[in-house]
Formats: sequence, structure tokens, C-alpha cells
Amino acid sequence: MGMQRSGRMFMPGGRRGRVGGLRDLVIPTVLMILLGGAAAGAADHESGFGFAISVPDVWLVLTRGEVAANAPAFLAREGNAGLSSIPLAMRRIVYDRVQSGELEIFYRREAAPGEFVDNVNVLMQPAELPSARDQLDQLCGILPGEFSRVFGRPIAMDVCEMRVRAGRPALYLQFDGAIPGTTTLQYQIERGRNATLILTATSTRAHLPRMLGEFEEMVESIRLH
Repeated sequence: MGMQRSGRMFMPGGRRGRVGGLRDLVIPTVLMILLGGAAAGAADHESGFGFAISVPDVWLVLTRGEVAANAPAFLAREGNAGLSSIPLAMRRIVYDRVQSGELEIFYRREAAPGEFVDNVNVLMQPAELPSARDQLDQLCGILPGEFSRVFGRPIAMDVCEMRVRAGRPALYLQFDGAIPGTTTLQYQIERGRNATLILTATSTRAHLPRMLGEFEEMVESIRLH
């Protein structure tokens, strides 16, 4: 599971040699169902991951510390109908990362109570991007089956291609979200040797055109330090 590169297993956005990294990227999006407290204002944001980004005013930012403070809610089921589609075992896989402050979240503040909250989560992972067309083709062929296995239902991959963002090679993925009725967009941007900056946006399908535009604006505004 994964593609061989220089003797090491590669799985996009995850730790080498295991598919658990896929869960690390997608499952944190359901944390937004649980959060409604104070957050930093948007506009220019200095990330704890070593970059600056412009976030639209309608979005709010949860810093790494604020996300960590809400970590216990990530495992709670009571009163959160949106979690019913996410197995508890899968949420436990990423709980430690959330608790240790390895995640930042931006979320749109216009959702009505109980509605899914369109969001972007940010993390840094040790990963390598495909460097040749055959590697990309192999990866794009593997991912739909891996996502389907992790989420327990068929997952369609709409886009899987290399782009350039922040002046660096970037893998772009667009696929069915972990929660039915949502779509996930993801950029994996080469940050340095064996380091990849990963931004994952999840939106309801009804709001997807809006998310496509706003997410691109955010990613294109990134200034790496």
C-alpha cells in the first residue's frame, strides 16, 4: 500500500509505510462540528508551521493551541450527530495529534447551528511528493481504493495532479469527503527535505464552488519563511 521510492514507502499526506496518514488528514475536518468558541480573527495569519497566509474575513482561525484545547470533544459522541459516520476507532487515531497541537484549523463562520462547517486544516508531515509522471499515475490509481477502504464506502477521486504553489511543487487532490455529502480538496506543498505542508479543505457539495475559489485564494497567498 503506497508507492516505492528510493527504498521507502510513500503514501501522500501520511507517514511512510502505513495508510493511517490518510485518516490523519481527513478525519480532523469533523472536529469543526464540535467547535464554536472564540477564535482569532482572519486576514493575514502567521502560522505556527512557518508560513504566512491571507484568510478571508468571513473565516476564523483556530491556532494550534486552541485546537489542542478542544481535543477532548473530538472523541465525544453525545450531542454531535455529525460524528455518527466517523468510527470512534478512527477518531482515536488522530486524537493524540490534535491534543499535542499539531493541527491548525480555519473555518467559515456563516454556518447555522447543527450544520456542517466548511473548514481548512493545516499540518506538517514527513512525506515525499511524486517526482515523475509514472509515480503520479501510480499514486492516483491507488488512492481511491485506499480512501474507500478507510472510510468504508466508495470514494471517488475527481482530481489528482501536480501543480505549483508558493513557488514549490504541490500535489492537488479533490475527492469525496469522509462525511457523506462533502467534498475534500487538498494541497500537499513541498516544504523542504522530507517535509510537506498539507492544507485540507472540506465543504458541503452545495458550497463547493465557493470553497474552490476561497481555498485557491488562500493557498496562492502563502508566503513560506
